[in-house]
Amino acid sequence: PEMIEKGLAEFQKAVEEAKNPVYEMACQQNRSYMEDPTLRLQFLRANFYDVGTSVRKMMNLLQYKAKYFGDDAVARDITLDDLNEEEMELILSGLCHIQDGRDRSGRVVLYVFTHMLGRCRADTLIRAAYYVCLHIIVPIPEVQTKGAVVVFYDLSNPGNQFPGPGLNFAMETMQVTTALPIRNSALHFCLKPRKGGAALSDEILRVGVDTISRHERVRTSLYFGSDLELRYHLRGRGIPTDTIPVDEDGNLLEDILNSWFYKHRDERNKNHLPLAEFDELFSKEPLAFSLQSLESEEMVDTGGYHEDQTSEDTETARHATMELDLVNEEELPSSGSVARVQPRDQDVMLGKGKSYQNHPGNVYFRAFLEKYLDDYDKSPRNKRPQVCTKLAHMLKSKGMRFIEQQELEVWVECDSKA
Repeated sequence: PEMIEKGLAEFQKAVEEAKNPVYEMACQQNRSYMEDPTLRLQFLRANFYDVGTSVRKMMNLLQYKAKYFGDDAVARDITLDDLNEEEMELILSGLCHIQDGRDRSGRVVLYVFTHMLGRCRADTLIRAAYYVCLHIIVPIPEVQTKGAVVVFYDLSNPGNQFPGPGLNFAMETMQVTTALPIRNSALHFCLKPRKGGAALSDEILRVGVDTISRHERVRTSLYFGSDLELRYHLRGRGIPTDTIPVDEDGNLLEDILNSWFYKHRDERNKNHLPLAEFDELFSKEPLAFSLQSLESEEMVDTGGYHEDQTSEDTETARHATMELDLVNEEELPSSGSVARVQPRDQDVMLGKGKSYQNHPGNVYFRAFLEKYLDDYDKSPRNKRPQVCTKLAHMLKSKGMRFIEQQELEVWVECDSKA
């Protein structure tokens, strides 16, 4: 405890002396986040409580965070909602794998498969790697106390050659990864002999070795051989071979490849509505009142929509009108009764922008509306509020909430007018 207190005190002093503009901008956004001891301890532990190195790496990481995620993301956690479809596909493509279990010394083993490094853009890799490292790997207790073992594994073979990454790609990604609060307890490069050289060129390997710290450099090993030989090498380093995600013929074991990510996602959503219940929500339920009875009442102008209008623009307008009407059924609570809530995957976030559109609850919300779009169009205009009220109740009965952000990190639930 005394070492921790001393380290944090010296860390704070060093931060104040640094006068880093990105850090000062982040403090203006969310000072409590930037001064969180948990965040600072991650850097101190990763760098053996070397305060100078820890502060320098944190400042570097903030600059990279601003560069790749935007200034508004510097003082908050990056979430899955911040990743686009290409980045999510990269995470699940076999780029990396966290081995089940630990090595002989009780350390986490992370695999990076080099066959994907020549197939993606540097910014895509960096954004995906940032999320995986900061929000999946670093929080693991053993990583904080013992560091991580990283295995760079070449999946190529004589009949299946993969393009290697370029030098600029390697330099850009290595600069960012060395700023992460992870101590690499060991680095193993497992490569295959191939025509024209290794999957990672000598120049790239030299850049990688020069980038890492002296502590990591003396714990770096380079192996060449077949997949069976590489397995023997790893076993000799205390890595269990029964859970290696590559078989003796060099094939990825698809059944366990992404298990680490699904475990993380399930843990993250353990208090959230399961996806299966969302699917149940999509099974169309009858409304409490009969739409046919509404049709028998006096019809009013339906906004210019006719059955023969089937263009994409008309369909989008119909969907947007229904969505707006349903959202308008919700209103923000009065300032005297604001209750803060923590956003969940099944919540509908009211707002504009890609982060709102890609939020799981908003995606399900649009799919839900699609099922009732025709019923909504067939309803008299003066009865549509009743349709929206019923739909809102159906959503809320399944655990959905309509929430809106009032200020940074402050979300409130909207009250129903019904």
